[in-house]
Formats: sequence, structure tokens, C-alpha cells
Amino acid sequence: MQLANNWARENPRLVVLSHTQNMGVGQAILTGFCEAIRMGSHCVATLDADASHPGNIIRQMVEKSDLGADIVIASRFTAGGKQVGVPPLRQLYSLGARILLSLFFPLKGVKDYTVGFRAYKTSVLYQALSQSEESFLKFRSFASSVEILLKVATVANKIEEVPLVLRYDHKVSPSKLKLWLTIRDYLKLFLLPQKSCPLGRGLVIS
Repeated sequence: MQLANNWARENPRLVVLSHTQNMGVGQAILTGFCEAIRMGSHCVATLDADASHPGNIIRQMVEKSDLGADIVIASRFTAGGKQVGVPPLRQLYSLGARILLSLFFPLKGVKDYTVGFRAYKTSVLYQALSQSEESFLKFRSFASSVEILLKVATVANKIEEVPLVLRYDHKVSPSKLKLWLTIRDYLKLFLLPQKSCPLGRGLVIS
């Protein structure tokens, strides 16, 4: 946080948002969405700030957004994407989550459901948030990233992916992902009623 504040002092275009207490990754992303909408931004990108996600592909993601994609996912599993340095257990977890999520919530063109590196049109975010009849997020864990994708996908006309080379070996700090907590929340996600998770089961978004 101190590093971000230092950068913001040097560049007035940077805005640092923070919570007085840890509210979880989902609420952090949601706060960023709301600020981007308030500022009138066209597109907002989310990524891990631990050096594992290469920021140089954001331009490619924004270009796809400009060409009509409502959500652009930096995917480890599309052609050209891969993972480097990921422990075997994490790889197994990612594979299992990918299979289950694609079965329960099939989204056309989506191969990577759990990665947090995405770009969204703010107009689509605004529409998704406006249509929410209750709290937009039910989860505070990393499962909230999947929850966000599924809920925004209900109002998105087009989702595309770009290849991501995830460099787990470049991480500058230990992972904050609590594996069993996230797995527990994924199981809860599968069991949510359709009102809470609008895609339901087996619905393909084109």
C-alpha cells in the first residue's frame, strides 16, 4: 500500500482506494468497479499485484473491449496461454475447478473461470450492479472472482479471451488464497438458488 501511495503522489492520474479493514478480495474489486463507474471510465481491468500477471497484455485486452467484447479474460488455458512455476496441487485444483465450473455454468468461449485477470466494460458492470436485487457479492474468498464473472456474464453479449502466461515463479509474496475456504465457497456457489446465481445450471451464454 505504501508503494502505491508513493506512486500516486508522483502521478496525479493514479487513485489509491483502500478499506479501513480487510473486507476480502471480492469487495476490493467491487470498490474499484464502483470508482471506475463514478469516474466515467470506459473499461476497467483487474489483476493480481504480485508480479504473476503481466500488465503488458492489458492494452490487448482493452483493444478487444473496444472492438466489442464486454468481458476479456486473460486465460491460461486458451491457445498460447500457460502456467509457469505453479505447484502440482494448485494445478490440480485449477483443473478440477475449471471442469466443474464449465459443467455447472457453461459460458461460450470461456476456458479460464478462476483467473482474476480480466477487463470489463464499465457500462456492462453498471448494468449488472443495477440489476442486483440484493448484495451483489455473497463471498469474500477468491470464489468471489468466479461469482463476479457469472453475474456480469448475464448482461454481457460477448466474452473473449487472450492468452496469459501466468508466472507463479515471479510472485513477490506468498499466496493469500486459502485453498479449502475457496473450495468450500465454490461448493456453495454450485448450490445457490437461481435468484442468487442467475445463470442457473446448464445455461449457455452466447
